[in-house]
Amino acid sequence: MRRLWALPALVLLVGCEAINPALRYEEAARQLRFTLDRVEPQVELAFPLEQSRLRLRLEVGVDNPSDQRLRTRRVSGDLRLAAQGGDHGLGSVSFPEGADLAPKGRSVLRVDVVLGYADLKSAWGPLSGAVLRHEPATWNLAGEARFEVLGIEFGVPFRTRRESGR
Repeated sequence: MRRLWALPALVLLVGCEAINPALRYEEAARQLRFTLDRVEPQVELAFPLEQSRLRLRLEVGVDNPSDQRLRTRRVSGDLRLAAQGGDHGLGSVSFPEGADLAPKGRSVLRVDVVLGYADLKSAWGPLSGAVLRHEPATWNLAGEARFEVLGIEFGVPFRTRRESGR
């Protein structure tokens, strides 16, 4: 009967981190702060219009205030544009390389996204207003950063935005 009490007593004395050290990394990952630092749109007009493309260079800053070094496996999200009174989905964004997030440091994730006219047909008006005429718009990125620590995989959701044309 005494053996049944040994495990809860051990957990109480040494804490959960001693039994599962990945918890320390999970807590550090939850402290990360994501910012959409840069959205550089470039419209590549072509004739016929259906061959036009929008190239976006995105830079997402990641601040790691913890004492833990973290390495992302994958970072991805959905990119949206709020402009001209509507909210328009632009597609999914995936940062192809993991990031090494130094403790008490800042890292930047970069990706180029190319979207064709067919993908953007419904949002072409607000996009052209935001990109070509510099009308007020808000770029939104909502996603998840995935980590694997000691064989345990977990994700941390994030939301970030950047205003332009104001």
